[in-house]
Amino acid sequence: MPIQASHNKECTRYPKSVRAKYIFDAIYELLEKLELSDEAYERYSKRIDSFTDAKILKIKQDIASKNGANAHKKKELNELSLGLGKINRSSPAHAITEDKIEQLAIETQKLDDEIGKLKEKIANPSKIKLTKEQFLNLVKMAPDKMRAGSAVEKDRVARILFLNLTIDNKKRVFPIWKEPFASLVKAIEMSSGARERT
Repeated sequence: MPIQASHNKECTRYPKSVRAKYIFDAIYELLEKLELSDEAYERYSKRIDSFTDAKILKIKQDIASKNGANAHKKKELNELSLGLGKINRSSPAHAITEDKIEQLAIETQKLDDEIGKLKEKIANPSKIKLTKEQFLNLVKMAPDKMRAGSAVEKDRVARILFLNLTIDNKKRVFPIWKEPFASLVKAIEMSSGARERT
């Protein structure tokens, strides 16, 4: 996961050696502060809905791109399959062509699967948004998963949650969240601010 020095003017240097403990302790603290109230979820839901249309457009563009790549690979696969019988079996070219056909078959199947999943999301846009139950489970389990996991598992969870982490010279960690977590955090912050003002 990318870790960058803070661009805060108060920061005069990048910490040359930051122990993983400082980073993970900060992540634990961040995750434990995520409390999902009904008000926060409603804010999150509205925020996600506001860019669902843009998300669907992006998915359609992805489908078109994958369809183009898939068509090209399938054409090459058909041409190689038809030409394989004309190559002497004892020729090195025969084995090379067989390997290429097998690889293309795997790649086209993978693209077919990816395109199918993307089409499902368009057919049911609600799949783009996590349900309240899913979010509750995620928020509750994330701190424990981070603490109990191996270094590899911790890194995997961090990559799901954050675009990157910025660290200043006082070893304070500032996250840049990925969606939909960025919207969740924003909703929680707005809800907390509203409660403090009342």
